[in-house]
Amino acid sequence: MNIERYATERVGKTKFRFFSEGKNGRFEMRISFEQISHNFYNLAFGLWNTSLLTIEDSVELRNGDMDKILGTVATVAMSFLKSNRSASIAASGRTLPGEHAVRTRKYQMGLSRNLNELNAVYDVYGFKALKNENDEISGTSPYGWEGEWEKFQVGSNYDAFLINLK
Repeated sequence: MNIERYATERVGKTKFRFFSEGKNGRFEMRISFEQISHNFYNLAFGLWNTSLLTIEDSVELRNGDMDKILGTVATVAMSFLKSNRSASIAASGRTLPGEHAVRTRKYQMGLSRNLNELNAVYDVYGFKALKNENDEISGTSPYGWEGEWEKFQVGSNYDAFLINLK
């Protein structure tokens, strides 16, 4: 895939960093694969908080480079899977009101745009969460949600995504 991306640096066994550069300046970003269970990892990324030494995944930089950031994250995720052949990576957007839908929609658009190429090498799934009458997801966020995984289909709306090597 021909995806625009930033150069990355490994800063731990499952942690990487890169710098977003755009109209609002230069910001250190981090990507982390957090092990949930055996061979199952949560993908987290966002602005690096140097004081707290944590990823701030709710900060919106609005730096004009979101596609390049997502391309960087996708490239690192594909490399991680090639190095950890039996791993599965899951990702979801924030669950705060208004934020979940936007970030999740960006993930979905990227997967949809590249699905033919991805399907040649990876299994790609979408998670449809059960929601209450207020459109709130049932269960604890994100992987204690109630619902089901299905093979990713363009045109379907999902609440989380999972990818692994075929």
